[in-house]
Amino acid sequence: MTLSAGERTIYAFFTSLVAARNAAAALEKAGFDLPMVDRTDRYDAVEFLSNSTLHPEGTGEQLASIDFNRSFFLTLKTTDDYVNKAINIIQKHEGIV
Repeated sequence: MTLSAGERTIYAFFTSLVAARNAAAALEKAGFDLPMVDRTDRYDAVEFLSNSTLHPEGTGEQLASIDFNRSFFLTLKTTDDYVNKAINIIQKHEGIV
């Protein structure tokens, strides 16, 4: 995925495929380009996240320090202007950004 100036990629993690797909549908309805929903096996997710220095929005913690049982993820490309709107929609659908 190539980003231009002023664009961002958002990664969100979910406990279920239903929640991830519902968030993707809500994002599309709000005018965002089609987000990609995928799945990783729990071991791979834990391995990746345990080494992560990413900070989930609104938690004040690193992903590595959160009890993580989320193997479904959503990837969304958006612009700086719409990041907060996208994050709000994702969090309403139980996603961690």
